Amino acid sequence: MSISKFLKVIGRGSKGAKDLDREQSRQVFLEILSGKVSDLELGAFCIAMRVKGESPDELAGFMDALDPFINLFPEQSLPTIILPSYNGSRRQMNMTPLLAGLLCASGFSVIVQGIESDDARITSFSIFNELNWPIIQNKNDFSIIGQQNQPIFCPIRILCPALNNLLSLRQRIGLRNTGHVLAKLINPTQKHAWKICNFTHPEYPEKLKKYFQLRPENAIVMRGSEGEPTASPQRLPEMAFHFLNGNIQKFPEKHFEDIVLPNDLDANITASLTKKMLEGSQPFPKSISLQANQISKTTLDLRQL
Repeated sequence: MSISKFLKVIGRGSKGAKDLDREQSRQVFLEILSGKVSDLELGAFCIAMRVKGESPDELAGFMDALDPFINLFPEQSLPTIILPSYNGSRRQMNMTPLLAGLLCASGFSVIVQGIESDDARITSFSIFNELNWPIIQNKNDFSIIGQQNQPIFCPIRILCPALNNLLSLRQRIGLRNTGHVLAKLINPTQKHAWKICNFTHPEYPEKLKKYFQLRPENAIVMRGSEGEPTASPQRLPEMAFHFLNGNIQKFPEKHFEDIVLPNDLDANITASLTKKMLEGSQPFPKSISLQANQISKTTLDLRQL
């Protein structure tokens, strides 16, 4: 199927382009996920959306189309946190596994979902591998969730193969695309689980606020560190808790003069530091401790349901 009629709407540049409505967005993205769009039109779609940016209605429509393509985990007995990990770290320590470990110790089932490799960055997958923490190998492994006392990593290629195909276009086009935004919005569990939706561009908090009005979920919106869903060593950004019932609770940004973490870490050294921090033999940033505590405290009422 040709999506040219949609490209004519979104592909007129930053000033001339218009937004698709939710149903149009669902239609075009369903064609893309089903593999019915030519490479030429798919590339045009990715670039057009990159220039224009996604509206809340478009995000909602894209996710409406994506829902049936997501492989869902069975319902968990423990409260669940989803951490999207799609950037890794280039300069600072990748602290997503550390946050996952702290949340797991607080009584959560923690699923880290994301990419496996990035030639220029240290991924959470590589750190999980060094820590010998559970990594999902296929859909049959979904049953181990809730049976582990450790965080679990699920690659996007298993969680949603169709979306993984779209993410892989980055290697050919050289740019991130709408798929990278949607990947961070995935909740492969029951609706009352919590997910962190981290962003890097300043326009996204308002977009995500409107998006969660269209598709209510339990979500924590915050600016990530190097694109990961964690605080940085010196700063815990504002955290906005979006509840399934539509309520929003915000906690202000806080700054720290804290321990200085080493740079130029590889996955092995990062894993070793993470293990020592979780065991208590190595201090870790107060910002990460506060982030984990705030998540645990704020979702306490939900966990008692």
